[in-house]
Amino acid sequence: MKRKLLILSLLFASFSNLSAQRRNYVFTQADTLNNINAFVLQTMAEWKIPATSITIVKDGKLYYSSAYGMKNTAKNLPATINTLFPIASCTKSFTAAALGILADEGKLDWNKPIKEYMPDFQLFDEVATNTVTARDILSHRTGLPRHDFVWLFNNNDRESIFKNMKYLKPSKTLYAQYQYNNLMYNVAGVLIERLSGKTWENFVREKILIPLEMKSTVLTYPELFKSPDYAMSYKMEKEQMIEAGFGSNVDAIGAAGAVKSNAVDMTNWLLMQLQNGKFNGKQIISEKNLKENHTPLQVVYPAEAKYPELGFGSYGMGWTMNVYRGNQRRQHNGSIEGFRSQMTVFPNNNFGVFVTINTGAVDYNFVNIITNYISDNLLNMNQIDWNSRLQKDRDDAKFEEEKKKKEHNASRKMGAMMSHPIDYYAGVYEHPAYGTLQIFKTDRGLRAFYHNKQTELTHFHYDFFEGNDFLEGVTFNFPTNVKGDIDKILVTFPNAGEVEFKRK
Repeated sequence: MKRKLLILSLLFASFSNLSAQRRNYVFTQADTLNNINAFVLQTMAEWKIPATSITIVKDGKLYYSSAYGMKNTAKNLPATINTLFPIASCTKSFTAAALGILADEGKLDWNKPIKEYMPDFQLFDEVATNTVTARDILSHRTGLPRHDFVWLFNNNDRESIFKNMKYLKPSKTLYAQYQYNNLMYNVAGVLIERLSGKTWENFVREKILIPLEMKSTVLTYPELFKSPDYAMSYKMEKEQMIEAGFGSNVDAIGAAGAVKSNAVDMTNWLLMQLQNGKFNGKQIISEKNLKENHTPLQVVYPAEAKYPELGFGSYGMGWTMNVYRGNQRRQHNGSIEGFRSQMTVFPNNNFGVFVTINTGAVDYNFVNIITNYISDNLLNMNQIDWNSRLQKDRDDAKFEEEKKKKEHNASRKMGAMMSHPIDYYAGVYEHPAYGTLQIFKTDRGLRAFYHNKQTELTHFHYDFFEGNDFLEGVTFNFPTNVKGDIDKILVTFPNAGEVEFKRK
């Protein structure tokens, strides 16, 4: 019996020593990077990601940078850390920094109404026109909803988009609520051009890209297509990954989302953000005005933090501020064509992460999973299974979407015919900011031609129709006037509300 107790005692001591060794084991950088590498590959396979590129900075230097998968699946070309990806709305942080540099030069007062800098600036609401400042247009609190179809897929240039802002109705009063808005960043781009006497592209290139040695980064699609190393964009259609193209017209509102960059160059951008505006000993933007970019101004609405590890979000200028597992975090993501990107900095922990992919089929799920996995590693915290969480969130969202679609279809009045012969609906309709919408009859019903793209309209009931393809989620109502004629279309766009197109 004593011998058995001795053996058990030795086994317990041995197990205790082994557990203590494991608890005290310090993961090396190589261990961490091996874990990250394996996790990225596994998660890419699960989410069917064509290509991703990642960079991590820590303690003032590059910690890790790598690329995975195919930038061009048709040609079987692998992505590299030099492969350019459009980073979309991550661009907003560059525009905010550009205005900060103009503030450093004494050309901009954050609190001065921009109407004083640009007398031709005009919004639908007169109070907002005479009140909004650079700080306001960068923090999404002007009362204007997105109205993205003003520029999306259109051929408009930034000056015409700027001048037509006066025709766009607000959905809230000034300062009432956070409403993400690309058009206000276009205004910021025009403001930069007016104050500097240079195009937004030339100012950003001269004041930011060149000093930061972001040698490969470009600001327009023509520049991108000249590069020998850029990623194609992909979307999922009928369970197949196909090319999504580059037709968004984002270059027109360049300040909102036109930067195309890679892991190598974004390393320097993250380092500057973490080093109070300095890069290689040179002050790119003053610490004071960079802090202005990072100061919370507007609570992100709706204010929700689904998981206990996440804090409520607020928006500064070109950055969202939140908390991750008790640690202050600054972020911004970007979405255009078939690309999704996310940049993250932990200022108090002195590290940053940039992740980009070339498909929109998984939305931001993949970039969030990878960012959080890397963050858990560098914060020396236990791993949270964000992969399983976000897979469930995706499935739940899909279920809710299908449920709403069924409820919507159940509200349809079956057999409710159009009030006019179908020819009456055909015609050319116009809105001063949204442009021309042409409706014409086909042997299948009605077809819409808008922004150089065409799609069938599905009859819902009475004089209501629904869009498809690029106009999916858009509804069309053809009301009859007192004379019995159809003289307008009330088009309801997502995140914009009802827009009236008058028959020409």
